Amino acid sequence: MTDTAKPISAFPTKSFFVDMLVRDIPLEQAVLDLVDNCIDGAKRLKGEDNNDLSGLRVEIQFSDQLFSIKDNCGGFDTETAQLYAFRFGRPKGFNSTKHSIGQFGVGMKRALFKFGHKFMVQSRTADEQWAVEVDVPVWEADEDNWVFPWSTYQDGHEIGNMPGTYIEVSNLRKGTATSFGTKVFENRIISSIKSKHRQFISLGLEIFVNGNRVDAADLKFFSTASLKPVVENFVFDEDGLEPVTVRVVVGISDSIPKNAGWYVVCNGRVILDADRREETGWGVVEENADRPSLPSFHNQYSRFRGIVYFDSDDSSRVPWNTMKTDIDEDSLVWQRAYERMVVLARHVLDFINKLDSEIEDYGREKSPLMRLIRNAPKASVDSLKTDQAFKAPDKSSVDETPPTIKIQYSRPIEEIELLKEALRVDSARAVGERTFEIVLERNKG
Repeated sequence: MTDTAKPISAFPTKSFFVDMLVRDIPLEQAVLDLVDNCIDGAKRLKGEDNNDLSGLRVEIQFSDQLFSIKDNCGGFDTETAQLYAFRFGRPKGFNSTKHSIGQFGVGMKRALFKFGHKFMVQSRTADEQWAVEVDVPVWEADEDNWVFPWSTYQDGHEIGNMPGTYIEVSNLRKGTATSFGTKVFENRIISSIKSKHRQFISLGLEIFVNGNRVDAADLKFFSTASLKPVVENFVFDEDGLEPVTVRVVVGISDSIPKNAGWYVVCNGRVILDADRREETGWGVVEENADRPSLPSFHNQYSRFRGIVYFDSDDSSRVPWNTMKTDIDEDSLVWQRAYERMVVLARHVLDFINKLDSEIEDYGREKSPLMRLIRNAPKASVDSLKTDQAFKAPDKSSVDETPPTIKIQYSRPIEEIELLKEALRVDSARAVGERTFEIVLERNKG
């Protein structure tokens, strides 16, 4: 007879839980999550309003045998380790770092399980130190015990003997080991950190990957008295919730298709870069659209740059997904910002269309607008914080030259050679230009 008095167990097996936890996150993103935690430590140490992270450092090392990351960003105490750091998700009562980028409480654990089957985490503050070491298969075998055991703190992993955190993962998963052992993956990580953490690197944080220092990717706009990007600031405020400050900057830069599009930054962390999808307004079929839209992206818009910043003390308020790889389209904050992004972008795209039309009429070398852009200085997006309208030059502000059109035709080589000798020129192009001038002069008279 069935024992109906005994409760039905719905606990997940540990192996199932771990496999599901790591299944969908890319390896590259798992590394970035650990860097995010270092940056939150830097914010706690320096204060969220401090814009100087100089002296703080993150060092990442990986190979087909081992992964490690260490920082000198202040570490975290045993109480945080016991009650919060190793929990899957953020428990009630957790006092998170203001303006943090490690918001969801899964990044470190997900990365540890993603990388390998054995890990050690240790941290030291100014007052105490602790360590945790886990053999994952052994831990998984004990289905009823979800705690991680304390271990012995190991000296020698500090940066300059300063408080910080050290993480080491060994016995790597097969796929992880293969990726970690390639130069291609190393370059991808460097490129991702350069893009995703540009704001913190520009504030002085040093990040090294396998001994290589990562520099910040700079985002610049053409900015002159007659050509200015638009800057708009506003605050999204809801009763009882932390406000979200939004800054939108839209303008033009160098004609580089792979860099063109929208950049979305949440609490300093780049979520999208050079995005040209429908999610950011590009190519939505207007007759079927229930919101403003932009035309489909093509290389004519390779000068377009749009950057939108979302900042809040409560990181759950900024519109990112749990892996920080995309925006949350259901967020009211995102929906409000989206409308302004599209409206402001249209002014910039109108100017780009005008520039493209003028190049058609005058040629790239003789276009007055093109000459102005070619000689224009650039301003870093970090310096563009005060509200200003988009300003584009008109015909009265640039030197006007008559428009030109290219003439092309083909003739037999022997005839071209004959005219080269007769006209005393040394190229087929010169033959065409000289014969045009002769006929023009005859008809002018």
